[in-house]
Amino acid sequence: GPGQAFEYDQGAYSQLLKQLQTAKKKVIERVGSDHSKLVKKVLMMLILIKYLEERQDKNGNTALKREFYREINSRASSLADILNKPTDFITLLGELSSEKHFNGQIFELSEKEEAKLKEFDFGVFQAFVDGQTELFGSPEGIGQMKIWRLYSFDYLPIELISHIYEDFLIDETDQSKPGVVYTPPTLVQLLIDRCMPLSEPKKQCKVLDPACGSGIFLVAAFKRIIQWWRIQNYWKHPSKENIDTLKALLKENVYGCDIEEEAVRLTYFSLSLALLDALSPREIWENVHFDNLIGKNLFGEDFFQKILENNLPNDFDLVIGNPPFQSKLTDPAEKVNSEIKAQNTDRPKIPDKQVVLLFLEQSFKLLKEKGKTCLLLSAGPLLYNTKVHSFKRYLFGLRKFQEIYDFTPLRTKLFKSSKKSAKKPATLAALVENSIPDEGHPIYHLIFRSTRATGEKIEFEIDHYDIHKVPFKIALDSPKVWQANFMGGGRLHQLVERINSLPTLKDYLDEMVKIRNWKVSEGWIESSNSEQMRKLILLQEKLTRSSEEEKDFQRLKNKFSASWITNKPFVETDDFKIGGVKKIKHCPIQFFHRNRKRNKEIFEPPHLLIKETVEDKKIPVEFRSDYLTFRNEIFGISSPASDSNLLKEIESRLKDNKSYAALLWLLSGRIISTREGVVLKENILSLPYPENPLHFDFIEQTLLDDILEYYADFRIEGEKSKALNQTNPDELKAFGKYYCQILNSIYEDFKPLDPIIGRDFIAYPFVLGDKPEIEIPDDLEDVEATLAKLLHHQASHNLWINRILKVYHKNVIFLYKPNQKRYWLRSIAIRDADETFVDLFNQGK
Repeated sequence: GPGQAFEYDQGAYSQLLKQLQTAKKKVIERVGSDHSKLVKKVLMMLILIKYLEERQDKNGNTALKREFYREINSRASSLADILNKPTDFITLLGELSSEKHFNGQIFELSEKEEAKLKEFDFGVFQAFVDGQTELFGSPEGIGQMKIWRLYSFDYLPIELISHIYEDFLIDETDQSKPGVVYTPPTLVQLLIDRCMPLSEPKKQCKVLDPACGSGIFLVAAFKRIIQWWRIQNYWKHPSKENIDTLKALLKENVYGCDIEEEAVRLTYFSLSLALLDALSPREIWENVHFDNLIGKNLFGEDFFQKILENNLPNDFDLVIGNPPFQSKLTDPAEKVNSEIKAQNTDRPKIPDKQVVLLFLEQSFKLLKEKGKTCLLLSAGPLLYNTKVHSFKRYLFGLRKFQEIYDFTPLRTKLFKSSKKSAKKPATLAALVENSIPDEGHPIYHLIFRSTRATGEKIEFEIDHYDIHKVPFKIALDSPKVWQANFMGGGRLHQLVERINSLPTLKDYLDEMVKIRNWKVSEGWIESSNSEQMRKLILLQEKLTRSSEEEKDFQRLKNKFSASWITNKPFVETDDFKIGGVKKIKHCPIQFFHRNRKRNKEIFEPPHLLIKETVEDKKIPVEFRSDYLTFRNEIFGISSPASDSNLLKEIESRLKDNKSYAALLWLLSGRIISTREGVVLKENILSLPYPENPLHFDFIEQTLLDDILEYYADFRIEGEKSKALNQTNPDELKAFGKYYCQILNSIYEDFKPLDPIIGRDFIAYPFVLGDKPEIEIPDDLEDVEATLAKLLHHQASHNLWINRILKVYHKNVIFLYKPNQKRYWLRSIAIRDADETFVDLFNQGK
């Protein structure tokens, strides 16, 4: 199905990675875990040397010839032979690092490391390279290392090298380095195609990746620069004579930074491979002497340290990459941040210390006029977290944001990490031009909801309805525009604006707390692993306590006990459902991390319980006139007895109200960008609560119904969503009715004719007046192939745009679209009608 290849599960790729992981574990077990860092380094080298040995051109020439091994040991003709003696291996590394060969710093070892290697049992490395299964137990252990044959090295496996690198960057406890997540090659390709289109070759294009990892973006950029060079030179293949030209292109155009030195060495190696890869025939490989780029183009340093030293060029055409998503600034980053704040006191604080936003802001100063930045960013702070709008507003006003590629719906599919801990949150890429923004330039918000696999290649698809044009002023002033786009766009924007102008439930409750002594708070939190809490439990378990301990025990007991909760009636969060509280028991818990001492009235009647979730398309809410305690996933509102009717009024507005559940999706960006369906108290409090109950007209109601029915489901289910199923006759009928109803607010006489349903497409005709002035076809058989070509438009190497077609012929309008529910929703009928108005207006009709 679509997207499977993201999971590399079936291919040689994944076989290779699995076996390498197993082998790595086994080798470390044999050599001893205190040497794991060096073992990982050696295994990485062996993989790369094996790669050079295996790689061959059509004449069977390989990069490392047998003679190369024989010079080191007359009896050796392969890497495995060299591994008989540690000293031979060390000599081999020296040769590879020398200027006469690759000058590859990736193969360098320190004297200390060399000495340590000589103590190792090298048989284990030989078995690793040869795949001697008996050394590793059963065939499942490491498997015959036929995997080297399974994988064709005739395509540069930079993806593989990056992936292996990600695996090798895991520390001894199997924890990933924080914030480091492998970037899928397909995503790299998509962004390179957008930023460096093949069809617009440049003589020079200076590129920087500020957190380059193993170099996946830089390699793709360098390959594109070589393709451009070939286009400008009549597609000729680089040869011996051009080596210097290619080396100069690399040296003048490709720059990278990474806090991990081994990452930078790997980037250097990967770029060298990309250079070799461009050369043909392969005999010339041994004539290539690489320039040493480390310390000149590639820096094993914190990017922000380079910013402080002010020693990076400032004329880049493109800054591109995938910086770490961490809520933590390194020391140099802190320094940069303080300096900027000192220079510009109006600059808002970086929300949640998201270092990725500092990467974005600082990248601008390294660009030439009209140069571009394209970084992967966390979608929350830039789009969906409405609480941090001031920083977003500052960024949008700083430079011209041109396009935002929003991969939020694909988050679980795109960033598959070999380690559970390294999940990438909702992600987008922002393409920003180094020029002053102005009102005339909209920001395009492109939402990617699906991918498809063709053979080995993964392609991105984007829908006509998911390309949104956000006027600059709206981006600055309306924090919720992005959620509205995510939930379907179009007239939702007006609905969001209308709701934003209304008082919220929070406004109402704040007023009641102030003037009528209401209490509003979440329920209790049981225990936390805090030092004090642990101490209390320990003291309680002691049979005898010293007087000092007794004093401590009493103090802590007073602090963490709650007589108003322990042994009192309480409802478990799961026992509070849409229909109300299902089961009440007595609370056996003794100590509470937060015992709600200041707000304990929330447990007393009359009170209203609201659960922080959406279940079955509604928010669970219940008015109670009994004493009841609850945990912090529920919040309570209590009032004096005389205000019971006001609590009941809140209940009646919220209870069973699907529109309010839909509004949560529309107003709370957090639901979109974090774990599915998690609603916070503040999201519920942000719901509108005007003086009179809120009413929606039929268009607004339709939009809200579709959010709940389809868009929320799409967000949670992704490519399993029912929105992608085929449509049915009732849905088509409803679509036709809505489309005409809206058109007839101006034209008065549009009617739907019968839709013509093909295999993959539907043509839906609409007539103005009583009968069509043209003949309506019976089926789509003759045009299906043409429609497929027209409606699936390939915009670049791995990006497809699903278009829709409107044909205006005499008094008939035809809509041609794929046969999937999402194209024929009632909310889409409203968007289609609005677009039709614009078309007819432009045609002067």
